[in-house]
Amino acid sequence: MKPVIGVTTSVNVRDYETPEQAVVMLPANYPQAIRRAGGIPVLLTEGDDVETLLDRLDGIVIAGGRDIDPARYGEEPHERTTNTRPEQDRWESALIAAAIESDLPMLCVCRGHQLLSVERGGRLHQHLPETPGHENHGAVDGEWSDHRVEIDPDSQLASIIGTSTNANSGHHQGVAEAGDLTVVARTSDGLIEAVELPGSSFLLSMQWHPEMVDQKAVFEALIEAARI
Repeated sequence: MKPVIGVTTSVNVRDYETPEQAVVMLPANYPQAIRRAGGIPVLLTEGDDVETLLDRLDGIVIAGGRDIDPARYGEEPHERTTNTRPEQDRWESALIAAAIESDLPMLCVCRGHQLLSVERGGRLHQHLPETPGHENHGAVDGEWSDHRVEIDPDSQLASIIGTSTNANSGHHQGVAEAGDLTVVARTSDGLIEAVELPGSSFLLSMQWHPEMVDQKAVFEALIEAARI
C-alpha cells in the first residue's frame, strides 16, 4: 500500500470567491513530489488534533511559508519580520514535537526547517541581507537564486543526495543556531542549510526546497521510511 504523507498548509487572506477570504494554501509541487515518489499526499489544516492526526499518517512534511514569530525564540521582531501567525507556529511546533516523540518519518522544508530548529532550542537570523557574513546569501522579496551546499559525508542526507548539491534560495531568514540538532550542511558563507536529529530513524530538514529543484530522491527516501 502507498504510504499516506501529511503536508502542512498555511492560512492566507486572498480574494478568492469573495474579497478578503481566509484560504488554506500550499504550492502544488509538494503533493506532486509525494505522488511521484509513490506516496499519497494529505493536506493538513491548522488546528487539527495532533495526536489523532499523526496516528493516521505514515509520514509528514512540514512545508515552507511565512516568517516565524520571533517571540518563540525570545527576540523582538525585526522590521522585515512580517506576516507572522503565532497560532500556526504553535500548532506546527506541536506536530513536530509529537512526530519526533513517535519517531514518525519527517521532512522539514524552509520554514519547516527554521521552525524545527527553534523547537529544538535554536534561533534565527531574522533578515539575512542585514546579517554580517550573510548579506549576499541569496535573493529575497520573491526572487530566487542558486548556490552550492556542502553536506557532511557521514550524514543521512549525504547517503540520499551526495556530499554536494545545488540548492535554491528565496528566503530572507535563516537558522543562526540549531539547538540540539546536528548541522549536516552549510553554504560557502556558513549558513546552516540542513540539520538532522540524532536518534531519529528518519528526519531530514533543509533550508532549500527539494520539491522545486526536482530532488526526487529526498521524497523517495521519505516514502521508503514511511513504509516501515
